[in-house]
Amino acid sequence: MAETRCTSDVLELAQREVPVPSRVRRGRSTLWIACAGALAYNSWPLAFLVNRPLAGDALASSLEARSEPFAWLFILLDCVAGLCVAVVCGRVLRSRRSSRPSRALVFALLAYGVFGMVTGVNAVVPLTCGSTSAQACASQLWPPTADDVLTGTAVLALFAATATLVAQMAGRRATAFGLHVPVGIALALLCWSALGFMVLVGIGSTTVAASCQYAFLTLTSVLTCIVPLGVMSLRPDG
Repeated sequence: MAETRCTSDVLELAQREVPVPSRVRRGRSTLWIACAGALAYNSWPLAFLVNRPLAGDALASSLEARSEPFAWLFILLDCVAGLCVAVVCGRVLRSRRSSRPSRALVFALLAYGVFGMVTGVNAVVPLTCGSTSAQACASQLWPPTADDVLTGTAVLALFAATATLVAQMAGRRATAFGLHVPVGIALALLCWSALGFMVLVGIGSTTVAASCQYAFLTLTSVLTCIVPLGVMSLRPDG
C-alpha cells in the first residue's frame, strides 16, 4: 500500500503544471514578435497571388510602386515588419538592462532597432526615379533615390548588428550553444552579403536579379530572428 501511495503521489506531482517564470514567457513572446516581423518582411511570395505580371521577374521594390495592384498590402507588411523589429529591440534592451550588457551588445541591439525603424519609414516612401516602369525604377542605380538611401541604411544596420553579435558570441563563447553557432551565422551573413552585391550590380538578367533579391530578402528575414535570439542566449556577462 505504501508503494502504491508513493507511486500515486509521484504521478500527481508529474501531472501538475510547472509554472513558467515571467522572464521565460517574456523571452518567448519576444521571439514570436520577431518571427511575425520576419514573415511580414518576407512578403514577396504574395506577388504570385496578387501581382502575377511582376512575380518572379521584378525586384520586390516594384511591388510597392503606387501604380501596382495591392501595393498597399506590401507597404503595410513592411511597416508591420519594421514595427515588430523596433518592439523586439526595446523588449530585449529592457530585459538585458539589469545585467549591464556590454557596449558592443547595446550597439548590436540599437543597430537592429535602426534596421526596423528605417524599414518602416522606407515602406511609405514612394519610388520617385521618374521612370514610367516600376520595374525599371526599382532597378535604377544612379542617381540614388530616397528609397535607395533608406534601403542601404537598413541593410548596413542589420549587417552591423549581426556582425557584432557574431563577434560577441565567438569571442566570449558565452552562449547556450557551441562555437559552431556563430560560425554558421557568419557564413549566412557572408552569403547574404554576396546576394546583396549581386542584386546591387545587376548580375545577369532581370529574372536572375529578382531571384537573388528574393533569396536576399529570405535571408534578411532569418537574420531578423537570429539577432534577438543570439542576444538573449548570451550570458549576463556577455
